[in-house]
Amino acid sequence: MSTNGDDKSKKNPNAPKESKKTTREKAQVAREAAEAEQRRRDRRIRIIGGIAILAAVALIVGLGYWGSRKNSSTNSGSIVADAALPTGALAADNANAFGVPYKTTDGKPVLAIWEDFQCPVCGNFEKTMGAAVTKLADDGKVTVIHRPTTFLDQAHPESNSASARATAAWGCAIDAGKGEPYHNLLFANQPSVEGTGWTDQQLMDFGTQAGITGDAATTFQKCYTDKTYTQWVTNSYLTFVNSAVAGTPTAFLNGKEVPADTLTDATKLAALIQSTT
Repeated sequence: MSTNGDDKSKKNPNAPKESKKTTREKAQVAREAAEAEQRRRDRRIRIIGGIAILAAVALIVGLGYWGSRKNSSTNSGSIVADAALPTGALAADNANAFGVPYKTTDGKPVLAIWEDFQCPVCGNFEKTMGAAVTKLADDGKVTVIHRPTTFLDQAHPESNSASARATAAWGCAIDAGKGEPYHNLLFANQPSVEGTGWTDQQLMDFGTQAGITGDAATTFQKCYTDKTYTQWVTNSYLTFVNSAVAGTPTAFLNGKEVPADTLTDATKLAALIQSTT
């Protein structure tokens, strides 16, 4: 049957025909596009999976760190309030319990500094700021209290409890009246590699270098070998842990933490002390 209008259901006989080659090329392009999209999806899955794995590892490590820190305080024993103290060391009921005052000036602010004798940053602080802090105390502008901790013994068991042994030896040197020079010698002779620590003989030799001689030297050595101040060292470490101090060196002026940029700047530190008076 014929009609007057065009039969739109019929293909235009004059339209160009698609060659088999063109059809194959289109199919190839489509396949390549699909494969590229699949690769992108796979890559996104791998990235997301990798991020999830890293997050899980970080969580495990973080929990492990804090868990070990918590356990380390438990494994180290408990605070014994009536343990032997080096001469002048503060008792358990003091706000700066188990710390050792360098020089006390009544009515002046109290600068309490937490430090670990194995801590490289503490060693650098002592090198750059030690003289300035000492002068502030010598000039009667502030009372300086050294507060020892031994947390690096937990991180470096290969050091054979070097921080604890050094702190105990320092306590014996305090009794001999040479606490400050012995303290300074420990930092001046800090091992170049963190965790190397000191031998017992080195700690004995530091006593001689600090000026402990004669009968005082004999007493110093006996104090050390008898482990007279082991519990005092433990008490101070546990106080550090229980107080959740972030690290060392950390200082508190009248109980308020001193910002790091102030603690490491002699001018700023002096101004802060002055404003606290």
